[in-house]
Amino acid sequence: MSGPATGAPRGETAPARARPSVLATHAVLACLGGFFFLGSFSYPWTTVEDGTVGPGALPRVAGLALLLIGLAMLRREARTGTVLEGDGHVEEETERTDAEHRTVRRKLAVVSAALVATAVLIPFLGMLPTLAALTLFLTISVERLRWPVALTASLGVLVVCYLLFGVLLRVPLPLGVFDPALWGAV
Repeated sequence: MSGPATGAPRGETAPARARPSVLATHAVLACLGGFFFLGSFSYPWTTVEDGTVGPGALPRVAGLALLLIGLAMLRREARTGTVLEGDGHVEEETERTDAEHRTVRRKLAVVSAALVATAVLIPFLGMLPTLAALTLFLTISVERLRWPVALTASLGVLVVCYLLFGVLLRVPLPLGVFDPALWGAV
């Protein structure tokens, strides 16, 4: 009997070959990194007032890292390819039932819709409450965790994001309706 999508007998490793879908994925990652890297030059590397790290540092470093990693992965895939079995390649599994496939597709649709809703809600509710709500929604509806566990995870995301971005990195986060300037004008 042949292994899935390889033609190699079960137990044998299929020969490595470059896959167009993997090449395209790595190229998109490299381009995305390049866009962030180039876009970061519209922001200063340091702040003028005190010489600390400015708003251009994070997108410049992250964009350059993504660009270089994407190019390295693209080069590796083009030169040596990857083994089809066991490298994370999605293969058709005959053991799954149609109901399991429907469940996976439903979860993917729910997560995609939740991410779009999160992007829409951030300007209104602010970053931290929206991320906490997203975590709560996904842990309950997709992961089917109990309420106490889901609430703990949601609160954990809220606290970690606040400490990381608000306190440690001092990144100004969108506050939405919780912005004191909004309520001061009312």
